[in-house]
Amino acid sequence: MRILFITLMVAVSMMANPLQAGKTQKNTAKASLTGCVDEHDGQYVLTNDTNLQPTARLQPAAGSAEDNFAQHMGHKVTVRGKLTKEDPLPIMTVEGIEKISETCAAAPGTQQ
Repeated sequence: MRILFITLMVAVSMMANPLQAGKTQKNTAKASLTGCVDEHDGQYVLTNDTNLQPTARLQPAAGSAEDNFAQHMGHKVTVRGKLTKEDPLPIMTVEGIEKISETCAAAPGTQQ
């Protein structure tokens, strides 16, 4: 009986941890986004390359934002990392960044 009780307690504790981890990671997913690096209100953002509206706030997985994003200002890039749903903009914790183009401009006929 004692062994059964201990086995049950171990099984319950092992099941509890994945449930708790699932709740904290519910709003976070691995993702990649393509757009333009810009700065709005003192924070680096990724903008849509057709109308230059912010689509996600950028934060580095390591190092400072200045070290990670300043060199990409005005460039079209693809960022990879963890996307966390937030309001008003999701937050992309950038683990990698790849330059697509040196320039980024709104498509003709769109408003900024």
